[in-house]
Amino acid sequence: MKSFLSSLFLTLSVAVSFAVPGSLPEIASLREAADSLHSIGRTDSAVIVGQRAIDLAEKSGDLTQIVGTHSAQGVFLRSLGRIEEALASYDAALAIITSGEFREHPDQEAVEEIASLYINLSVLNLDTQHKEQAVRHAELAGEWIAKSDDAELRSTIYGVVGSVLTGCGAPEKAMHYQELAYKDALACGDVESAFRAAAYAMLAADRLGDKESARDWREKCNGLLPEIESSMAKLVYYQAECSICLKNGDDHGSLEWFDKILHIDGIDRLPFVKFDCYNNMHIAYSELGDYKNAYSVLLKSNELRDSLWQEEKAESLRDLTVKYETKETELALAQSEARRAGTLMWLFAALGLLLAGVIIFVWYAGRQRRRRMQKELEFAALRADIGRRLTHQYVEGLENERQRMSRELHDGVCNDLLAIQMNIAGGRSIESTVELIDRCRESVRRISHELMPPEFAYASIDEVVRFFVAKQRMANEGSIDISYVSDASEGMSWQDVPDAVSLEIYRIVQEAVGNSIKHSGASEISVSLSLGPGGIIAEICDNGNYDKSGRKGIGLDSISKRAKSINGVADVLTYEGKGTTVRLTIGSSFKDIGDRSDL
Repeated sequence: MKSFLSSLFLTLSVAVSFAVPGSLPEIASLREAADSLHSIGRTDSAVIVGQRAIDLAEKSGDLTQIVGTHSAQGVFLRSLGRIEEALASYDAALAIITSGEFREHPDQEAVEEIASLYINLSVLNLDTQHKEQAVRHAELAGEWIAKSDDAELRSTIYGVVGSVLTGCGAPEKAMHYQELAYKDALACGDVESAFRAAAYAMLAADRLGDKESARDWREKCNGLLPEIESSMAKLVYYQAECSICLKNGDDHGSLEWFDKILHIDGIDRLPFVKFDCYNNMHIAYSELGDYKNAYSVLLKSNELRDSLWQEEKAESLRDLTVKYETKETELALAQSEARRAGTLMWLFAALGLLLAGVIIFVWYAGRQRRRRMQKELEFAALRADIGRRLTHQYVEGLENERQRMSRELHDGVCNDLLAIQMNIAGGRSIESTVELIDRCRESVRRISHELMPPEFAYASIDEVVRFFVAKQRMANEGSIDISYVSDASEGMSWQDVPDAVSLEIYRIVQEAVGNSIKHSGASEISVSLSLGPGGIIAEICDNGNYDKSGRKGIGLDSISKRAKSINGVADVLTYEGKGTTVRLTIGSSFKDIGDRSDL
């Protein structure tokens, strides 16, 4: 069963503004506007406003503002998938903060900007599966924010550091930072931040296998729960409890937490959370044997998935509209600046009052920004895996799978049912009929499992094939020995294989193993996958003998077509008296067929 909280890291854009003479108040206003646009999903517009803030910061020569504007712009660009441009922004900020001039006597604003930059870099590295770098940058963020006098901001940064370390598989370090976040949140009277930190600490303790510590943190959460009004904060706790139940195989417990999540106020405004719940609930129901409810929630999952596709298209259209509305707004601002130039001399008389107003405004904006950062932590956690869960490759292969399942039902289940009918009509022994019924039931059960396609957003082709072989080994225990081995060259990962290629490899392995089980009379079947610089090789070998007198099936033709669709070649090698080998060879060009950018 897939983990409900597949990632616990959060995206953070920390913009630190302060009142100083000259153009800096305008920079603070632009950064405030960019953060607001990003928080409501208008990231294209945030990038445009963010670039204006960078231009003004560089003209001012203030190094702290330059670091802050580049760091925030990196977050916006990364959210749009423009990784190269995001890296360029982070590089510009790193060049400054690693200089001796900047670090010699950093003030509070500089300390906070450095911590924010490092936490943003850690999240980017975790997104791109560079976990070692993610851990290093997260720990640097924790070291720098420890120098800040702002307990509220320290609590926020510590919480994100702990979440990143959890996502990197370092729960012991994560626990340390969540404890710091909890302590600072209580010190500044922020009950909701303390509640979230306690929930994440409970999850980290469970990952460490420390049940007693997890129980203590759960009690802290329950103690704070009556004071929590925010639905988003409650959602964090419910998700943590649900993740623990799923990890420990507690299907009944996970369904209870799913029900609480689905009854949270405002859950209908979070369709991706509902989709995630339904997508896991049908698996939990299936494991419990409640197939009626499993089928019901699966229908809801599919219906919601179709709706989300339509919403994504509408969102793209809205982004396009926002882009041009922003250009019109910029033109209107330029015209306003021209008119203001004529009355500029009157403003000098009120300069003192204006500066006082700006100081108050920037102070208030900074306070509001920190509150929005907490909301952003919750929002980012909910959307971290959205793209990974919807893969269009499944839709493209749906027609082929229906044909294959039709053959399975016709050649297997229908024949078994006919044999049962003949046994009953012929008055044969009950034992032979029961044996046929068991075989028919086992075939239907196997087909029902195969109807559910692999979720490559959560597992690589290596893991999916390993699970499939394990299921087949259990289904044929005592009659056929089925084994699996895989190998990946140094520096290469199965996670790099695109979804389109992974799906076709999986279906070819399914077809070949199915043929060996049903038609060859084999007692041994072996499956192997190999990934190297030259491409991918998959082999399915058996020691059986096929009946060559019957008609040629369409299974091998399907394998050939699937191999061709991913620029591969499928060869069927039969050795007289020594079995058959199906070999799939895919060249290094497989990387150009699809991508895993959303994973």
